[in-house]
Amino acid sequence: MPSITHCTALVLLAVAAPQSKPGATDDVFRSAVAAWHMANLENASGGNELRVVGKSVAGVQLEGRDLRESLAGGNDGRVARLDGGYLDAGQGKGGKLNISGAAFTLSVRLRSPTGAWNAPLVSKHGGHDRLIYNLYASDAELSFELGTQGTAGMTPVSAPLARIGASAWHDVVCRYDGKTLQMFVDGVLMDEAFPSGPLRRGNTQPFLIGAEPDGGGVKTGWSGLIDHVAVWDRALPDVDVERLAGGAGRVAELRKRYQFDAIPPPRPDLYRESLRPQFHFTARQWTYRKLEPGMREEGWLNDPNGLIHLDGEYHLFAQRWNKCWIHAVSKDLIHWTELQPAFWEDKRFGGGVQSGGSVLDRHNTSGLSPDGRTPPLVAFWAGNDNRSQCLSYSLDKGRTWTKYAKNPVLVHPERDPMVFWHEPSRRWLMVLYGAGSYFLFASNNLLDWTELKDSIPDCFECPDMFRLPVDGDLARQKWVLVRGNGNYSVGEFDGMRFTAETPQRPCDLGPNFYATQSWGKIEGQAGRRVQIAWMRGGKYPGMPFNQQMTFPCDLTLRVVEGAPRLFRRPAREIERLQGKEHRFDDLRLAAGETRALAPAGDLFRMLAEVEIPEGSTVEFRIRGARVSLTDRTAACESRPAPVRDRVRTVEILVDRTSIEAFANDGEVSLSACFLPSNDRIEIAAARGAARVRSLRVIELRSIWVDQPR
Repeated sequence: MPSITHCTALVLLAVAAPQSKPGATDDVFRSAVAAWHMANLENASGGNELRVVGKSVAGVQLEGRDLRESLAGGNDGRVARLDGGYLDAGQGKGGKLNISGAAFTLSVRLRSPTGAWNAPLVSKHGGHDRLIYNLYASDAELSFELGTQGTAGMTPVSAPLARIGASAWHDVVCRYDGKTLQMFVDGVLMDEAFPSGPLRRGNTQPFLIGAEPDGGGVKTGWSGLIDHVAVWDRALPDVDVERLAGGAGRVAELRKRYQFDAIPPPRPDLYRESLRPQFHFTARQWTYRKLEPGMREEGWLNDPNGLIHLDGEYHLFAQRWNKCWIHAVSKDLIHWTELQPAFWEDKRFGGGVQSGGSVLDRHNTSGLSPDGRTPPLVAFWAGNDNRSQCLSYSLDKGRTWTKYAKNPVLVHPERDPMVFWHEPSRRWLMVLYGAGSYFLFASNNLLDWTELKDSIPDCFECPDMFRLPVDGDLARQKWVLVRGNGNYSVGEFDGMRFTAETPQRPCDLGPNFYATQSWGKIEGQAGRRVQIAWMRGGKYPGMPFNQQMTFPCDLTLRVVEGAPRLFRRPAREIERLQGKEHRFDDLRLAAGETRALAPAGDLFRMLAEVEIPEGSTVEFRIRGARVSLTDRTAACESRPAPVRDRVRTVEILVDRTSIEAFANDGEVSLSACFLPSNDRIEIAAARGAARVRSLRVIELRSIWVDQPR
């Protein structure tokens, strides 16, 4: 948006025919602190005239349906047209636009004919710790912020533009009664939050329409029509909110239209976009199509959450950056069907629903199910206040969710509660991240939690804790603790204290590996543990999605030099995607020699046995990216991973925008995102000679083929 550091007033008053007077809402507007109907620059309640700055026009005549709907809401059928300029009301006479007290309403009727928003709309701003009220728009949402006395920052509410229609007329009402902040669009409640106390005092910024203060200048950029702007120092009753929107009948009709039930059909290229990974999970957009979505926007995903296997179905949850939990299900760990988000942010606890875990309360210890035949699926998550640990539960295998009425179940800094059943002590345990440590809690019913004495130091976010057989022996198991940065340690856990027996080691040494979680207790597969992680930091220019998950990997513990080590290999289900195979046996590469491995393609699994003399380097050159092998290291995108002895085998998964490499049966792994620069698939002796005893290059099929959408 352009920034205007010095402004020249340009008032353009359109000449319009006489208009009908506003109707039954006259008294509502007369009771406002200020109300501008835009026939001229005058305030309907007296004083506080507007000043036009930049390219704007007041008094533009509406016609036809637009005129009728304007009059129905108590307006006068004339509007202001802003083309990057703005309207300035200053502080209001006697500073009256600095509304104080614990009640407030803002009403704005406006339209963007082009459907382009992403600009300030109405502000009494000056910074997040100084603003009183601020209405603005991004590409995806209408948002409002309120500042209250003694509270840092602001409290937000929002409404998705795709849900309400980006180019239609909208009556936006933001109302605060001292306890609850609500946003109505066209009389329909869209969002609410729970600040408290009186409005913030001491704001010296002007009241601006179509702009907000920005440093020493003013930020503008909105092009659209404004029918009215009004503010009250009271909370308007529901009946007046409906009257402003055209009456109860119109509001009832729009309430049905604005529900999420009516999801538009997907675009024909959904899951088939040019840079969309074809066997790594990515998120879809539901209500709109925006390229390169950012955090909290549809199509974005990050931390995996609450992975669980239930009645033959794998559940994958993931963050949309604490806006909601993305939810997908699979019968085979390969082909995913994304469901609508599991549950949404809760404004009572700071406006977010952060990472956490899920359990099946098989014996209904929580009492959340009305009968023992339907055990609840319980998801734990943290509020954005970084202290409220909450739960939601489902009685229909995760298709619908209910937030526990008595949330939070635990108040303790900070976030990412991971819960599991500890059979030896016959109780539930929680691992919770806070201040560089993992804290431990115990419960008999998932609702009431007691902190245990010993915490686990030197930890970081997103805990995952589980048992694994050592060398495949189910009678001999160790506990594995994985931290959010991917570092793990192995040891013993007695239900009270974790005792590490190994130093921290990385699960993966690639540049794009973070926030792991895992599936365990998979029916009919005793001792199996399958891990997935967020491939953080990938780039997808021009795509309607952002970020991807690693491919699911089987974890095993193997004794190496007298100590257990974690090995990662692609889940065996990868074989279900295999197609045509290109095989090379006893491939001898002279120094500097390059061999083509496959015709052009973008989905491959490569399996190789290699002999690399000291001082030699073998490179797999994959569509512009490289996996390099020496006798002692494997490297992907310049990230080396040393092996214990010598590099003997390598497995590489190639997707459209990611590579995952595994050396020596998963002793080391590297996860990396990349953007292809060519179509070549080659192997080269980049330095010295080498021998490839065997090499299989297997073409893979997309997981999205014939996928129901």
